[in-house]
Amino acid sequence: MNRDGFTVWLTGPPCAGKTTLGRLLSQELARRGVSAVHLEGSEARANLGPELGFSPEDRHAANLRAAYAAGLVNQAGAACVVSAIAPFAATRRELRACLGQYVEVFLDCPLEQLVNRDGRGLYQQALGQDGGKEFTGLGSSYEPPDDPEVRCLTGRETPQESLGRILTYLEAANLAPPAGEQAAEEVAPQEKGEGAYSAEEEAELTARLKDLGYL
Repeated sequence: MNRDGFTVWLTGPPCAGKTTLGRLLSQELARRGVSAVHLEGSEARANLGPELGFSPEDRHAANLRAAYAAGLVNQAGAACVVSAIAPFAATRRELRACLGQYVEVFLDCPLEQLVNRDGRGLYQQALGQDGGKEFTGLGSSYEPPDDPEVRCLTGRETPQESLGRILTYLEAANLAPPAGEQAAEEVAPQEKGEGAYSAEEEAELTARLKDLGYL
């Protein structure tokens, strides 16, 4: 398995499930023996760019600062899971260019469901303040990714189902081991040589790589 650091960037409008999924993913990676850090967008902004507002320029700057932090995590050999809106396609292209191993995950959820699941009242508050002019998905547009590595339909699938989609990709891309593999290696590393697969495992892996466009 590739032991270099990598970044999984969870992008999507507010209340699409980025923070919940980011926590689940970082916890599952750690359980599988992959060092992982979860960088939540609002926390990153508060600590790395407290002076930034919500103009397009400031949003872009906030995302680049988060990417810089993610890059440092990657340089240390760990995965960084970023839960941040990153609403603009140009920004995401720059993120991809500056981060070595970058996995873009789009959390796709209809606006009606975003509003209905908004337990903090963010959408209602934004509409009441200025008509939502600066709120992503209302007055400030969110540009959906054209070709993300993973697309999670969070409006109709559970967090665990979305997590499964991401893990399937990471396993196929050799960024995360399948569940249980780490424990098996620790118990009996001599029983299975590095890179050795059974015929059934090899067929399954080949099919998965073909499905994801690697082969």
